[in-house]
Amino acid sequence: MSTSAIKTKSRPLGRPREFDMDKALDAALIVFRERGYNATSISDLRAAMGLTAGSLYKAFKDKRAIFIAALDRYIQAREAELARHLEPARTGREKVLATLRCYGDVSHDVEGRRGCLVLGGLTDIDTFDTKLAHRFRQALSRIEQLFVGFIELGIQDGSLPNHLDIETSARYLLCTVEGMRVLGKRGANAAEIEGIVLQAMRSLG
Repeated sequence: MSTSAIKTKSRPLGRPREFDMDKALDAALIVFRERGYNATSISDLRAAMGLTAGSLYKAFKDKRAIFIAALDRYIQAREAELARHLEPARTGREKVLATLRCYGDVSHDVEGRRGCLVLGGLTDIDTFDTKLAHRFRQALSRIEQLFVGFIELGIQDGSLPNHLDIETSARYLLCTVEGMRVLGKRGANAAEIEGIVLQAMRSLG
């Protein structure tokens, strides 16, 4: 079979999507992060995403569906960014620091003021959407478990003291991460956030 024949068979049927999904979701993300779920209207999303009502409802069932797609993209982007920060880290201590700085980088100035979609969702949606609330808690739990693993590694490789309570320390670091996001929403600058990161590292010994 020729290459041209393969290409012809693999070409998707029907009209192509009339917009860039990733670009549209990135625009929706900014609106949700800045305004929160409840305060965001379909009209807000249409304007930000640059879509007609027909295109929007063809791609998404409702506001909740847009939020879920945006949340997935948000979490994937954060995980990819964290992986880049962790790449040069070798010891457990270095991995803890890299993780704190990864979240610190998005906790100041313009990006910081947009806030954390997960943290915002917990306070905005948790009481009336148990399925989404579960996803928010899972996202936070993954961060906490990363810290558990890094602290265990640090104790094993000697970069962290062996007297640390692993679970409590991991929970403390999660609180530090989410606390930085709250301060970022309030308008913290880079120096303030870096000071918190360094203080958290000092607390580990």
